[in-house]
Amino acid sequence: MTAFDKMVYLWLERNIPIKNGRKKKKTMDKFQKKCCIFLLFYAMFCAVISFLFHTVWMLNYIPSESMENTLREGDFVIASRLETGEEDIKRYDILIFVPPDNPEEIYIKRVIGLPGETIEVFDGEVYADDVKLDSSFIKEPQDGDGDGSYIVPSGHYFFLGDNRNHSYDSRYWVDEYVPLENIVAKATHIIFPFQHRRKLSED
Repeated sequence: MTAFDKMVYLWLERNIPIKNGRKKKKTMDKFQKKCCIFLLFYAMFCAVISFLFHTVWMLNYIPSESMENTLREGDFVIASRLETGEEDIKRYDILIFVPPDNPEEIYIKRVIGLPGETIEVFDGEVYADDVKLDSSFIKEPQDGDGDGSYIVPSGHYFFLGDNRNHSYDSRYWVDEYVPLENIVAKATHIIFPFQHRRKLSED
């Protein structure tokens, strides 16, 4: 070993004191500990989010044009599972529910008829107990398809899509009225696409 080699060796030993790989092993242990902590917190975060989306919230993809222009095909909507009691549901709420005719599917429509009301659909307008209802949110003037009189039973609701000329709703179902227990959640916000983001519920 030359004098220069000795000088380099002494400098390395003084400035990078790694003995038998101990310092390297300690560094790896610290890195592994940080990874474990990160993975633990990530798993806890995922578990909490999963719990919330099974008990409090609901994420919904809009697959059709039946609720245009309020909800467009491809929108993602957040809904509240906690606002489905009789006291929570108001006319014009947008609800997610299981349709009686298709219990394996989930629909999203607007509440038009409340329990005990007589709903009349004719001449492009909708009436509840002879009172003309708001139609400012519908996509286009309503044609006469599905015109008729509907008596909503107690504990049930009558639903229409905002795109009424292209909506399969209470006017066409065999079981025209949705029972309260079939209502899953109330739509509250559009969250995606970002240019469509807005609040749906006025509460």
